[in-house]
Amino acid sequence: MTRMSAPLTLPDPSAPATATPLVRTVRIEEPVDLLGHVPAGVSGAWLRHGQGLVAVGRAWSVRTTGPDRFAAASAAFRDLASRARVDDEVRVRTSGLIALGSFSYAGASERPSTLLVPRALLGVHDGEAFLTVVGIDEEPELPASWRDLFPSSPVDLPAASPLELEADHTPDEYQALVQQAVDEIRSGAAEKVVLSERTSVRTPEPLSPALLLTRLARAYPSTWVYHLEDVIGASPEMLAQTEDGRVFSRVLAGSRPAADDGELDEADRRAFRADRKERSEHAYAVDSVVERLEDLAAEIEVSAEPFVLRLPGLEHLASDVSARLHEGVTSLDVAARLHPSAAVSGTPREQADEIIARLEPHDRGGYAAPVGWMDASGDGQWAIALRMAHLTGDRSAVLQAGGGLVAASDPVSEHAEALAKCRPMLRSLRGDAEA
Repeated sequence: MTRMSAPLTLPDPSAPATATPLVRTVRIEEPVDLLGHVPAGVSGAWLRHGQGLVAVGRAWSVRTTGPDRFAAASAAFRDLASRARVDDEVRVRTSGLIALGSFSYAGASERPSTLLVPRALLGVHDGEAFLTVVGIDEEPELPASWRDLFPSSPVDLPAASPLELEADHTPDEYQALVQQAVDEIRSGAAEKVVLSERTSVRTPEPLSPALLLTRLARAYPSTWVYHLEDVIGASPEMLAQTEDGRVFSRVLAGSRPAADDGELDEADRRAFRADRKERSEHAYAVDSVVERLEDLAAEIEVSAEPFVLRLPGLEHLASDVSARLHEGVTSLDVAARLHPSAAVSGTPREQADEIIARLEPHDRGGYAAPVGWMDASGDGQWAIALRMAHLTGDRSAVLQAGGGLVAASDPVSEHAEALAKCRPMLRSLRGDAEA
């Protein structure tokens, strides 16, 4: 694969370089069940605890590649925002001009990174519902009812037949790759490496992003459920959230599967929190975030001790990091600086990525990369695209999941962890409780 020395920027050909976005946000004077109005033609979404954004259409977009893909996309959106005319009667977080984004893991990736301004957004923030419509060089037209743009979500039915699954490797092959990575760590080539496995899925019926989103959001309400372009998933890890001059990042590293979608018992949880291997892996990830924030922020604060984040079937060691941003730093600036963190790459970063490139046979695409949204002022939320799938066709998807390896890692346990992290997407694809 050829590495590009400069970013390639591909604006939406339907929007000229001097396009003026005209944005109107109006209040919806009734309660809105956002998960009940994810339309079949959804073009993007960002959901958590029944709130967030659902998008349709494309008013403007930019696609970038190369090592400077974040900066190129950010510059294009800032230029657009500088010309925007916004009539926002709601003035809450996520109202007004919003761009949804999905970036690729590596600068050498052939998959473009995207920022997209939708034609229409249905949003709910702190219980207040609103509709945003966007026109390019023309006044956007408000529908007679917001339901005209956002009808009820498609009727949910379980898959009629079993899914067809094929992993890139047999269990023995993947465990051998894990052992190879661990051997390199023990030899001093790196301190931590995050290896992942892909599983190709064929579905009996055409895939519906709307159904997948509603299933994920209802089953995993505490995660950030996302969709844009070819990525969809339910991430437990917030890479960079900014608001009013402050940044928040939640670091997850160190995981334990739990049987039958349940939780660890208290004895196992205490052992998990005290496990030297898990604590070591977690410390690398926290340190990588703190070190990279130092150029962008001050007054950095970190959880005194890791806490356990409990999700169905899987528990993580977690730490929260917050800081005061330097003037002019945007959420995307922070996401670009933190990516890839030690939680998805390893330590040191360059050595870990070199090992990953040798042991993983495929481009990661949007896996483990920033996904989220940003407003015209630069504030936004960027999660890490985990518990995810790439939608590769009408009836096909590729799931990807992995885990952090250190010198004490056990290949069998690491393989079990990767399989456990595929369960959310498998269940959403099946539409039932089996995985």
